[in-house]
Amino acid sequence: MATSTATGWRYHPQRDALLAEAHARPFTPLTGPALVTRIATLSGQDGEAADRDHMAALCRRLGQPEPGPTARWAVLDGGTWRLRWERHTELSTWTGFRTPTGNTAFDETAFDLVPEDWLASFPGEVLVATRLEVWPAVDPAAAAAMFGIEVVGSRLSDDAAIVFTDFRPDGRGMTRLLMLAHAGDASQTGRLVQSLLEVETYRLMALLAFPVAGQTGRELAAIEARAGELAEKLTEDGDPEADRRLLDELSVLAGETEALIGRTGFRFDAAAAYHRIVRERIDMLREAHINGLLTLGEFMQRRLDPAMRTCDAVAERQRAAIGRIARMAQMLNTRVEVAAEATSAALLASMDRRAGAALKLQQTVEGLSTVAISYYAVALLGFPLKAMESSIEGFNATLATGLAAPVVVAAVWYRLRSFRRKLTGEHG
Repeated sequence: MATSTATGWRYHPQRDALLAEAHARPFTPLTGPALVTRIATLSGQDGEAADRDHMAALCRRLGQPEPGPTARWAVLDGGTWRLRWERHTELSTWTGFRTPTGNTAFDETAFDLVPEDWLASFPGEVLVATRLEVWPAVDPAAAAAMFGIEVVGSRLSDDAAIVFTDFRPDGRGMTRLLMLAHAGDASQTGRLVQSLLEVETYRLMALLAFPVAGQTGRELAAIEARAGELAEKLTEDGDPEADRRLLDELSVLAGETEALIGRTGFRFDAAAAYHRIVRERIDMLREAHINGLLTLGEFMQRRLDPAMRTCDAVAERQRAAIGRIARMAQMLNTRVEVAAEATSAALLASMDRRAGAALKLQQTVEGLSTVAISYYAVALLGFPLKAMESSIEGFNATLATGLAAPVVVAAVWYRLRSFRRKLTGEHG
């Protein structure tokens, strides 16, 4: 409900929510050494309530405030560790923070102190599992050696930190990132950590579309082959009935293509959006080269970008296929309409010929009717004329009948003609 102030303004009912959205996912200031572990669970667009309930269950267990019924993020303070839950469109991220108890990198995780049974019952499926450790600056060569020969690394944000990773799961099934940060700027370190975690999260979210692209490509190839066969038939001269059957086949094929787009469109669109986020977060890192190593941006160019181009190509093929089928259907529909118009024209011509013949027949019948009616009218007129002959001296009934005959014929013809025009609506 809109609120009012002393100024008399009425604020939009969504104003507070829109202002809060800008601060919904703040970074966590960090100083090394620090352990950061992120789990991203894919629970779908309808999984928000289950994820919130899971976070609320842990809060109740530890006596901490629960997230509200519409909350999309929450922070739990476990004393020696913290957990942050964030809800996104189709996934939730669970990010733990704590200080390591030892001095060995990747010997612990931020979730080691979180109840195991709660960790084992995440709603949805785990897609991202990564551990990022922040340590004070040490020898970069020794740090890089922890990842073998496929290490990826760069200097970040004007040499404020150095990051190394190989983007491969370790023995615990988690990808590892090691960040060597110069002491003194906890806010900058927190921002860099958040960007790195988002690069890894959205990288895998974008790649969800790659297997979909492979399956879709195979289904699309079959649709394209059928469309080609129908296009060949379209070049042949067919009768209207064959064209209608071909149009039905095109309609079925168009329906199958639209169904395929409906199943995959969200995944491809989401992949494009996630890919843009990855590129934006990498740009924010302001990477600089370390001799002999690929930067994170170069790694994405070699490994992620080709997969995304494949997804984009399949999505474009889908749009091209439905466009091609629509054009074929339009051409065929035009041909069917032209054939129907030709049939209609022939039918109208035939009807016109039949109408002309009927008119001639009608005129013939009308002439015969005139003769017949006139004959009987003159015959009937002869009776009173003969009577007049016997009563009037010098009156010739035969002569009178002969003189009356043309008049009777003319009167009958005129009367029949007027009657016909009245029935048919003719004028003039």
